[in-house]
Amino acid sequence: MTTASATVATGDATPRPRTRGALGRRWPTALAVTATATSLVLVSPLPAQVQTWISAWGVLTAAVIYLTWGTARGDLTARRWLTLETTGVLCFGALAIAATASDAATARYVLAAGWLAHAAWDAVHHRADRVVPRWYAELCMVCDLVVAASLVFIGSL
Repeated sequence: MTTASATVATGDATPRPRTRGALGRRWPTALAVTATATSLVLVSPLPAQVQTWISAWGVLTAAVIYLTWGTARGDLTARRWLTLETTGVLCFGALAIAATASDAATARYVLAAGWLAHAAWDAVHHRADRVVPRWYAELCMVCDLVVAASLVFIGSL
C-alpha cells in the first residue's frame, strides 16, 4: 500500500485496522493497570500490617530494580547517575522503614507519598531515556500511581 490509510493489507487481501496510534503505543500502561489491579485484588484481603509490609518492600524493590538494571545496562558508569540511583535506594529504603515503624493510618500516607515520589522518579528516567528502558519507566510509573491512589482514596492496597 502506498497511501497512508488506516488499514494494513493481510495475506488474504482483507484489510484490518492498524494497532498503531495512542493505544498501540501505550501497551506498557495497559499491562501496568492490569497487573496492578490483579495485585491489589490479591493483597486486599490481607491484614493491614501485612499490606504495609508488602507496600514498603515494593517501593524499596522498585528503586533497587533501577539500580540493578542501570548497572546491567552500563548506564551507571557515570558517577552522577550511580550517585543518583544509590541515593534513591537509600531514600526509598528510609521511607519503607518509616512506614513499617508507623501505625497503619500513618503508614498509608507515608507509602502513598513514597509511591508518588517513585512515579516522579519514573518520569525523570522516562524523559532521560537512561537506566531503564522507556517502556519499563512508563509501566512502573502507572503502577506507582495506581498504588498511591489506592492508598489515598481506598485506604488500603
